[in-house]
Amino acid sequence: MMRVLDMLRITLGVIMAVTSLAWFLPALLPFVRTAMWVDPMSLRLMGQLEASGLLAVAKFVQLTGGLALLLNRAVPFALAAMVAVNLCGAFVAVLIEGAPGLALMALGVLALNALLMFAYLPAYAGVLASGALADGEGAAPGDHYNSLFVNPLGGASRKQCLVALVPLAGALLFYWKVVPGLNALTGLVVLVLPVLAWVVNLVRAKS
Repeated sequence: MMRVLDMLRITLGVIMAVTSLAWFLPALLPFVRTAMWVDPMSLRLMGQLEASGLLAVAKFVQLTGGLALLLNRAVPFALAAMVAVNLCGAFVAVLIEGAPGLALMALGVLALNALLMFAYLPAYAGVLASGALADGEGAAPGDHYNSLFVNPLGGASRKQCLVALVPLAGALLFYWKVVPGLNALTGLVVLVLPVLAWVVNLVRAKS
């Protein structure tokens, strides 16, 4: 007998996969209704998201996440990836558009996403633990992200700081040259703190 958890997983997977596929290929699924925006601010916001390509990225996240749920593969990862998109969708539907039906559906999807994440909570234990290390990182100074880009007193060596400059410079160049409009400025502002922490670590490095 199918468990309740499996039923909820499949339900969210179908919703995500079908609605996102209908957005990419409306002629393939003409009977699937996608969100209809009426409020002028909602129309402007969604128009900008579509023009920038971010809406396509969000729909792709929902499509691949929905397929992962249906196939029961990498479910915790898929849920974590989709919850950010679904949270933004609920924000627009509830606080900007304000249509009761649309808001109710958006909140329902978000609640289902959150409920499933709580059901898979043990899978997130590693990333929720204090001082958790990513794959390939070590506990020694300079061997993990925090000691290079978060803690200015991380104690990384000069060589480690110089090696860390490669991804940092790549991120700066990406936001400066590739990402369009205000998204580029937002990315560069976010990188200010990692850059400052890296500079202090480099100056303090003794060898």
